[in-house]
Amino acid sequence: IAAGLLVRFSGRNMVEKILPPSITGPIAMIIGLTLAGNALSDAIPKVTEVTASSTWWTIIALVTLFSTILYSKYLKGFLGQLPLLLGALTGCAVAGLVYGIGGVNLFREMPAAALTSSLWKLADGSIFAVPALSLPKVSWAAVIGIMPIAIATIPESTAHIYQLDIYVNDLAKKKGKKKYNLVDMLDRNLIGDGLCDMVSGFVGGPAGTNYGENISTMAITKVFSVPVLVAASIIAVVVSFFTPLISVIYGIPLAVIGGLEIYLFGAIAAQGIAIMIDHKVDMFSAKNIA
Repeated sequence: IAAGLLVRFSGRNMVEKILPPSITGPIAMIIGLTLAGNALSDAIPKVTEVTASSTWWTIIALVTLFSTILYSKYLKGFLGQLPLLLGALTGCAVAGLVYGIGGVNLFREMPAAALTSSLWKLADGSIFAVPALSLPKVSWAAVIGIMPIAIATIPESTAHIYQLDIYVNDLAKKKGKKKYNLVDMLDRNLIGDGLCDMVSGFVGGPAGTNYGENISTMAITKVFSVPVLVAASIIAVVVSFFTPLISVIYGIPLAVIGGLEIYLFGAIAAQGIAIMIDHKVDMFSAKNIA
């Protein structure tokens, strides 16, 4: 929040001097490439020897990845906005066939602890359960440990805004619409991040930034609508109260999630390159190379 207020009073030019595209671009790339390790660990099972299960795991991850890429490139209109969903469904369908024909089950079961730790439920095995919420506890050691991370999220959020600005304005230009100066709203973004972290932390939730995965989803689907994002968030909250829906989502094979993650996290890294191309960063400069 303090960083957001500083940006508001110092202006965008000051931010671009401290965090130029030669910094924000590589930050986006680092985020994507760092997360790539997580994507691969989900897409490729950690086993000491090759088994039917591990082989199918990798195949389904590849099927999910390549089908999603093909959907995003070749589908048009409404279906062209659903490549990630269709890719996940394709991966799940193949996993279902593998289970039905070969008996290899890659689907997951929701841990019992997820339901037993619920704040309130109608009964054991109930279709309705309030998610586990926890109030914060005072710990100065935790504050000292976590506080420096807030500094790291400032250039991360700045990079994310640059990413959004590039992709939104590219689409607006193609549709002959006005330019959206999202970068000028960086102060609101940082203040919003801080406020949302406070709310999330107060009920025991995770910290949040803009999340590069969400920006990748928007860049791939070309859906940047605020009402759509609000609706998605409401659906996510509703889902969290109904155990059958949670079970369905949790049941998605990790191989499918890994396949999607490779695309999404790779897209984050690609967006870092796009930032530098868009701002004509001189990559022959020794300083920028460094």
